[in-house]
Amino acid sequence: MTRYYVRSALALIFCSFPHLAAQPLPQPLTQLTAVIFPDGRYSRVAIGEMGREAAHILKNSGVSLYWHVGQPTQAMNGRLVVVKLVGRCEMDGSPAFLVPGPLGWSHESDGVVLPFSDLACDNLRGAVQSALLAGSQIRGNYLLGRAMGRVLAHELYHIVADTAHHGEAGVAQGALTARELTSGQLELRPSEVQAIQNNLRQAR
Repeated sequence: MTRYYVRSALALIFCSFPHLAAQPLPQPLTQLTAVIFPDGRYSRVAIGEMGREAAHILKNSGVSLYWHVGQPTQAMNGRLVVVKLVGRCEMDGSPAFLVPGPLGWSHESDGVVLPFSDLACDNLRGAVQSALLAGSQIRGNYLLGRAMGRVLAHELYHIVADTAHHGEAGVAQGALTARELTSGQLELRPSEVQAIQNNLRQAR
């Protein structure tokens, strides 16, 4: 069983965990907008699924996630996180090959996790290639988006909770197989939900 690692100024990635019961939501919800900057070709299907998957994972933590591709044309409410998509974020065209290296990372300065993350799309494409059905580009982009969303949720956990801590299971875990990236469900554990909520309260 191969596990693929995500690094950051921290060093990260993940594992499957049973669905958690809904946690109490702090009031009001904190709006978080991920501003997405692709540096290469990307699939709108993958980007849409990435946002939906990350929003689903974060929904019980008190964070309401929105996403926007490219420079916003108007002021955005709430907190902003800048997410750079590195490489080709689509499964169309030539097959993807597994490339050793991280799947994503966040940036840190003087012990503070900054609101900037990168997702390594070429590495993600390689990691999910084995989960594809032959000839199904739509399904390929859907699975790529799911994997991207799980990596994004992992990074947003670090940013919003302002922690380099990794969990032993769930989306905050430090390593994840290709199957875990694309199937089943990944959730934040109660302790990680609490870490996010504690930091949100301190920021108010």
